[in-house]
Amino acid sequence: MQLSRSTMLTRWSIIVLWAAGMMPLAAQATDWNYRVRPNDNIWDLSSRYLKPSIPWQKLQEYNQVADPLHLPPGMSLHIPIDWLRVQPAHASVVAVMGDAHALLPGQPQAIAVKPAMSFGYGAHLTTGPDASLTLEFADRSRVLMHGDSELDLDQMSAYGQTGMVDTRLRLQHGRVSNDVTPLSGPAAHFSVETPGTISSVRGTHFRIAADAGTKQSQAEVLTGRVDVAGGKGHLLVNKGHGVAVADGSRPGKDHLLLPAPNLHCPEQPLRQQPYAFAWPAQQGAQHYRAQLAPTARFEVLIQDRRIDEPKIFLPDLPDGDYALRIHGIDEDQLEGLDAVCTIRIDGHPQPPLVLEPQSDSKVRDTRPSFRWTESQEIASYAWQLASDADFSQLLSDQPQIKSGNVRAPQNLAYGHYYWRIASRDNSGKLGPYSAPLPFELIAEPPAPALDAPKHSSHELSLGWQPGAPGQHYRVQLARTADFAKPAVDQTVDEPKLQIPRPGSGKWLVRVQTIDTDGYAGPWSSTQTVKLPCAACRIAAAGGGTVLLWLLL
Repeated sequence: MQLSRSTMLTRWSIIVLWAAGMMPLAAQATDWNYRVRPNDNIWDLSSRYLKPSIPWQKLQEYNQVADPLHLPPGMSLHIPIDWLRVQPAHASVVAVMGDAHALLPGQPQAIAVKPAMSFGYGAHLTTGPDASLTLEFADRSRVLMHGDSELDLDQMSAYGQTGMVDTRLRLQHGRVSNDVTPLSGPAAHFSVETPGTISSVRGTHFRIAADAGTKQSQAEVLTGRVDVAGGKGHLLVNKGHGVAVADGSRPGKDHLLLPAPNLHCPEQPLRQQPYAFAWPAQQGAQHYRAQLAPTARFEVLIQDRRIDEPKIFLPDLPDGDYALRIHGIDEDQLEGLDAVCTIRIDGHPQPPLVLEPQSDSKVRDTRPSFRWTESQEIASYAWQLASDADFSQLLSDQPQIKSGNVRAPQNLAYGHYYWRIASRDNSGKLGPYSAPLPFELIAEPPAPALDAPKHSSHELSLGWQPGAPGQHYRVQLARTADFAKPAVDQTVDEPKLQIPRPGSGKWLVRVQTIDTDGYAGPWSSTQTVKLPCAACRIAAAGGGTVLLWLLL
């Protein structure tokens, strides 16, 4: 009996609709589901997704496909996970900074980790105390290894072209931050194991830490949810919560993480280095973690510091944009939610080191000199002198000084002044000025006025007019006017000096005032002291016989 064309189409439609409708009933939890696209057929799909040992007929039979040549677009094709192709996956090094090494299976020595390297399962990765690296896995998930960490790539598999990836990591100690791509498909898996826990996710941003010293692990969930297992127990940790687990113990109750600190991000570029970045102390924070990175993706960490106070000094960095991430740490050592600032540094070339006058010093020369260190990388210096700290009242502005010193262009009146210095590199870029350097121009202490020296048979007494409170005095006594080899060179607190009587003859004496800041003023005029010969006087008093004896 022959059927009409319309009857055949009707029966074919019934078969297709029955297959499409019944297949959800036949699908298992361990199936991967593929939505059929136009021009798909059972042979091509089997070749693309199935293991070579699985014939296409099994896929046809499993899905009750009547016509393998024509699959209705939009239908779900169910494929058991065990039938899918499985191949090893790799982790690629996105970025690395500092001392990081990888020990590969079968290799006797570790190799230095470099960008663009890739590692398969079995690789053992370590980072030094100030190092960091980011790995990207086959499903685009990323893991940031912090400094002083040790991570094993336990298992990394990809299920053909399905997009399902099975990634299992083992953190021996240290910290990792994980940004996991949302997983699709029953075989997709991402977990981080520590000595005491296993944390599994299906797409989230979370941190894992393992402390070999305290034998404790921490899980902190920033987005999504994480299943934390340990000691034959499980705990589902939600966004904004964390849990600390002792090795071998069941996870206890999770805790709310500390909120993000309230940061006041600088609006203007940072010009002075090193720069002190501070924020309000956070209630409940025992410590803080501050991380600095080249970009807001935090693929590597330029600086990663655990600190006790809400303040950190940023290192001397090249000009450019950076990201600063800060969070609090509570009494359970759980690290809280992040606050992030984007900062711009425009502080190069840095100003030179100042030699004189130093900040808050006293200057006596009414036309003072200014000196600073020089660098071969600097083409010139810009120098300014002002009577106010804002430099709105400039007394001198010299933008192209080639040497490391300059003198005030005119005599200055006694009073308070400010100066600053900046460097210009060989490309012509002028860096930031130094902080204003205040100094005080004062008169030199006057030279002491010596009183007439007094002497006896045993002692020589010198005196002079007293100076200001706190000043000291330097006294020299010598035979020659250049005072090259003084017989006496003493500093005293009082305006007088008493010494044992020196030998007879002519002596020269001078005094200098030492100011309270150590400045040595001018010497007094030189005084002459003539001490008679004591033995000669005795001879004259004893008569001619003694004198004659002395002359013989």
